[in-house]
Amino acid sequence: MKLSMSTLGCPDWTFEQVLEHFSALHCDIEIRGIDGEMDADRIVRFFPENAEETKRLMREKGLKFVSFGASCKFHDPKTQAQNIAEAKTAVDVCARMEIPSLRVFGNDIPDKSKTEETVVFACNGFKEVCAYAEKKGVKVNLEVHGDFNSVEAIHILLREMSGVPAFGIIWDVEHSDKTVGDNFLPFYELVKPLIHHIHIKDYLRDEHYTLKLLGEGQIPLPAIVRQLQKDGYDGYYSFEWEKKWHPELPEPEIAFPHFVNYMKQFE
Repeated sequence: MKLSMSTLGCPDWTFEQVLEHFSALHCDIEIRGIDGEMDADRIVRFFPENAEETKRLMREKGLKFVSFGASCKFHDPKTQAQNIAEAKTAVDVCARMEIPSLRVFGNDIPDKSKTEETVVFACNGFKEVCAYAEKKGVKVNLEVHGDFNSVEAIHILLREMSGVPAFGIIWDVEHSDKTVGDNFLPFYELVKPLIHHIHIKDYLRDEHYTLKLLGEGQIPLPAIVRQLQKDGYDGYYSFEWEKKWHPELPEPEIAFPHFVNYMKQFE
């Protein structure tokens, strides 16, 4: 079982601290901010003049970068061109840093009567970024997030993105749970062929979607992981502890080891 953790969970750690803690837990690194900077082209460790040194430090610790989490959203005609440009810039950084995949969002469907139109429009943006990324050897993974987390939206997405080799899906189990709950199998079967990465987290199904340590919430994580194992999923289970957005959450020194210990039950 391959485990990784997002740096979203340790926003106050330096890069050196990330290396020390992640290597001690034998978890690879999903990038969502380094040294306080979120944009790929503004992370000093990823500048061209620092790239080889950063990769050397990773090798010394026996670590890999598994994904870069961009914030690009493709649903809005007013901002899509800007988001496409930002995604292409992030692809360039991924290629330089040997990061195999870039995370993007579809995100919002403000008018549900225009779901088809909105998803098709977003997919046109995905296709442009995927065509660029394919030439660089980078995958583009859409995270199941926002309004792109329903069976209806995913059906349209899969139809539009069929045959795009650089395209994949990050199954974020929290976001799909908000629409399908315990009955995750129909949704899972739909996205299964394109799942490249899993975001593991847990929460309470209350009005605030209160995030909890794994096993302390209501997402059927054991059933989900067992189903993935049964079907031969061999990608990363990546812990996305949203400490940066929710500073009241337990510290990474607590949450990260808890994640590793929780996942041991599935080995």
